[in-house]
Amino acid sequence: MSDEELSPILIIRTARWRIVSTLAVSASGLLIQIGAFVWIGAVVGREDALRFFTEEPFYIVLMLLPVLATTILFGSALRDLGHGDFIKLTDKGFSFRKDGRARAVQWTDVKQFRFERPSDSMFSSVGWDHQDDAFNGNPIWEGAKWEGKRTTTLDSDIGWGWQGGSEKVCETLEEWRRRYGDR
Repeated sequence: MSDEELSPILIIRTARWRIVSTLAVSASGLLIQIGAFVWIGAVVGREDALRFFTEEPFYIVLMLLPVLATTILFGSALRDLGHGDFIKLTDKGFSFRKDGRARAVQWTDVKQFRFERPSDSMFSSVGWDHQDDAFNGNPIWEGAKWEGKRTTTLDSDIGWGWQGGSEKVCETLEEWRRRYGDR
């Protein structure tokens, strides 16, 4: 195989601090909740605590809801360790998965990459403007804006929280667009 046959690929992942911090917070929450159950059992007595919960099922539900919520959060963070969000750059274009949604875009469809801070966030979001400004923005893909209002002037965006920061990811995307967009 010659060098021309190899297609360059670069993958940018979600910043690890986001996943690790979620894992740490949810694991700490689970340990605190389990410790509280053990402490209640030690103070009151195991048999009395079990009898209390069997006589009043509402209290079981009330006590287990936070445990269920932190268990789901912990499981979600574990899943993100291996199957988290990513941006994959190739010579044809880029694809990404963010918050369970996936999309592929060709370099020729992008006019420019830039980052901007949305009006409803304190973090800079990475996005792009369409080459022909078709669709006046992109109504098909505007991210998770359930209210239907736009929060940036970007035509489309891939959000924040990427490894290296929004500015660095934007520079990398723009460099790849310039390099492979004219092919």
